[in-house]
Amino acid sequence: MTISDVMTPNPEFCLVDDTLLDCAQLMAHKDVGLIPICESRDTRRVVGVVTDRDIVVRAVAEDRDPAVVRAGEVMSQRLVTCTEIDDLAQVTQLMEDHQVRRILVIDEYGSLVGVVATADLARNGDRADVAEALEAISAPAPSPTK
Repeated sequence: MTISDVMTPNPEFCLVDDTLLDCAQLMAHKDVGLIPICESRDTRRVVGVVTDRDIVVRAVAEDRDPAVVRAGEVMSQRLVTCTEIDDLAQVTQLMEDHQVRRILVIDEYGSLVGVVATADLARNGDRADVAEALEAISAPAPSPTK
C-alpha cells in the first residue's frame, strides 16, 4: 500500500504573507492542527508549516497579535516530506525518525499534493509498526547539552 492510498489529497494551505489568524481560521474550518505554507497558489511549492502549537507558542504566548503576525514569521521550515509512491512502512519510519505526527506529500517539483497523519497510518498500517512509531514520536526529545 502506498501513501496515495491513505493520504488526504489536495489539502488546504496558506501563503507566507497570510496572517496567523487566517491559518487558525482555516484550521478551525477544516478541523486540522497543521497548515502547509506554500510560496504561491499556482506552484503550491511548500516552504513551511504552521501548527496550532506554533500559533500558541510563537505568537499568543509572546503577546503577538495573530491578526498581524504573518505565517512566514513563525512557520517551521524544517519539513519532513514523502511522495505518493512511498509505502506506509517508509513513511511510518520517517515519522518515527523525525518525531512528527504529520508529513507533507509532495510531487517531483516540491508541490503539495497531500498530507498523511498518524491517524491515516493507524487506520491502514500494521498495528505493531504504528504502535512502535507512536511510542517513538511521543518520546521526550533529548535535552540540549550545554
